[in-house]
Amino acid sequence: MMKTIRTLLIGIGLMSISVPCFAEPYKTVKFGNAEVVSSYSPLKEGAATLTLTALVHENNDALRGVKNSDQQRLSKLGQLIYQCKLLLYKPDKSTAVVDAKDPILVSRNFSLFTDVNLQLGLMEGAEIRIQSLSAVNDKSLFSPTLGGNNFKNEIQGYVGEGKPLNLKQLDLNLLLESDLIDSAESLDITVRFPVFQLQKPVRQWHYGFNVSDFKRAIEYADNNCTAEKFMQLINLEQ
Repeated sequence: MMKTIRTLLIGIGLMSISVPCFAEPYKTVKFGNAEVVSSYSPLKEGAATLTLTALVHENNDALRGVKNSDQQRLSKLGQLIYQCKLLLYKPDKSTAVVDAKDPILVSRNFSLFTDVNLQLGLMEGAEIRIQSLSAVNDKSLFSPTLGGNNFKNEIQGYVGEGKPLNLKQLDLNLLLESDLIDSAESLDITVRFPVFQLQKPVRQWHYGFNVSDFKRAIEYADNNCTAEKFMQLINLEQ
């Protein structure tokens, strides 16, 4: 599910019409500690959008023992976001029915919301390091180490440098290039900034997420973020 996903154009033929589960403009579906928010904008002014956003809040325990003197950061918990968005652009209103000739733009992305409004300069940036703790399976629980062999995998990347960057929302699309979430029980995210401006001191923030429920929310979002579902919604409006 978490394979490399690129922005693409796809055309799908007409499907039999049935009312989808998220036909209302806004709907939230809960998955334990995670949730999926669905929104739909009908085909007006030649464009229609369907957006499904899966999100999970940072654990309340995530800040325990973290050595961080930044009270602005400590007063706010983060959110891990996965979003799938479908866009149909149909400027020709001679026929309102959507068919295979109408391309649908699909985009998917991950983000970290810190809820801290802190702007970095053009020559500054942030390093993102994501570490996953593998889920403990039943067999390892009955091993001599009692599940102690579950290990951590790690990926890292950079955001910013050369473009405006606000730490309120950070791009985590490096997760799209990895299967890090697939086998993870939790994710630890470290943000170091600014990493390109040596004249300023480097700060470091930590975020921790339990992703067991979040993975279910992502699966639900992907299953409902399809061209077929989108076409049903658009054609029901006609």
